Amino acid sequence: MTELLMIFRGVVMGAAEIVPSIGGSTLALVMGIYDDFIEFLNQISDFIKGVFKFVLRRQTLKELKKDFKNINLKFGVLSFLGIAIALALFSQIITRLLDEHAVYAYSFFFGLVAASTSVPWGEMKKHGLRELSVTILTFILFFIMLGIKPTVVENPSFIFLFIAAAVAISAIVLPGISISFVFLLFGVYDFVITLLRDFLRFSVNFEKLVDVAAIGFGVLFGFLIFVKLIKKGLKKYPSETMGLSVGLMLASLRVLWPFFNDENIEAKLLPWEIPTEQLFVSLFLIVLAVVAVFVLRRISDSSNLKDLN
Repeated sequence: MTELLMIFRGVVMGAAEIVPSIGGSTLALVMGIYDDFIEFLNQISDFIKGVFKFVLRRQTLKELKKDFKNINLKFGVLSFLGIAIALALFSQIITRLLDEHAVYAYSFFFGLVAASTSVPWGEMKKHGLRELSVTILTFILFFIMLGIKPTVVENPSFIFLFIAAAVAISAIVLPGISISFVFLLFGVYDFVITLLRDFLRFSVNFEKLVDVAAIGFGVLFGFLIFVKLIKKGLKKYPSETMGLSVGLMLASLRVLWPFFNDENIEAKLLPWEIPTEQLFVSLFLIVLAVVAVFVLRRISDSSNLKDLN
């Protein structure tokens, strides 16, 4: 894997995190780097815990250095450089597309997620009753949850942002849902994306810095918990965990349904109920997204779970 390819994959993952219901881990799965991504996050988690232990004098400096040396820095630095580039370049572009061309944006996203479900399904070693039950129950549960319209929180408190961020970070390791979408469920998506935009423009004051700190601490707290949980799940129950991802991804298609009234995104329509020209463009974008997924798969490794141990 070349350095430029690593950065490109990071850009793809970063762009996906801005869009509700896709998620960088979904694209990591599609691109065949999910195992490397999870392993890197696990190494970071071990190092952070090592720092806390070192501060509390429960771990030696030699052990801490060993944790640091175990980190795959090349993969991490280049991947997160790509993610940072995507956040800087696309946070405004994607939000503008969602505002001005929502039908077409959702059409592409719909095709992207629909085609991506084939990846975790293919990673399942078994497709028995237990695995199918996990997939179906996850789909039903989240399909119902995603139908609940979230209440927009205009001025979230420090604690509320902390909790939202702690839960949202779980999406970084679980395919089928994005950090943005969890923030959307908590009703703070617009608040967070605006805060991100202002932060990148260095247009911040003390109040905004407090909000950024709340999100940062929440992310750190959630990160240390969820990375270990997901890795254990993938190690002990790989097929069930992938079945969970399939269920999540299928359920998220409810949110990404691309046929709706331009003036009201909540007013869902059947494909033949929208203008013919709009329908053809939407269908073209869905097909284009499906093709993009299979192209990404062509340049990826054969398996996502081969290196997890």
